[in-house]
Amino acid sequence: MKRLAFLLILQVFSFQTFAQNREKDKAEILAVLTDFFETFTHPDMKYFDRNCSSDFQLLEVGEVWERKEIQAYVDRMTAKPLTFERTNQFDFIKVKFYKNMAWVSYYNTATIRSLQDNSIKKREWLESIILEKVKGRWVLQQMHSSVKK
Repeated sequence: MKRLAFLLILQVFSFQTFAQNREKDKAEILAVLTDFFETFTHPDMKYFDRNCSSDFQLLEVGEVWERKEIQAYVDRMTAKPLTFERTNQFDFIKVKFYKNMAWVSYYNTATIRSLQDNSIKKREWLESIILEKVKGRWVLQQMHSSVKK
């Protein structure tokens, strides 16, 4: 009986530790996602480089963007004065883990404020990401984005 009670207590603690680790992983994934979007908010490839695998793909409204397309976007944006301020809010729908991989679906709501007239626009997307944990850190492998109507 003591052995059964010990095994039950051990199982409860291991489940609790597993759940805490998954919450930590979710927080780390949110941090990676938030930092990655700085590539578009404050155009700079450093945000891309520290959050994405070398073969990252963004599937954006019917187009395939890889590093060179994102670099071209950053180059266009940095060639002229920034005219907007953007903040993103991510609301996770589902997060699924398998070994060192994670699949995440979420809503992305961007609030875009014009720096010229202070007008505000909101844009919404339904997005998903695939991440891999490499050397203890989550990195983006793929993102799919579609405008929410």
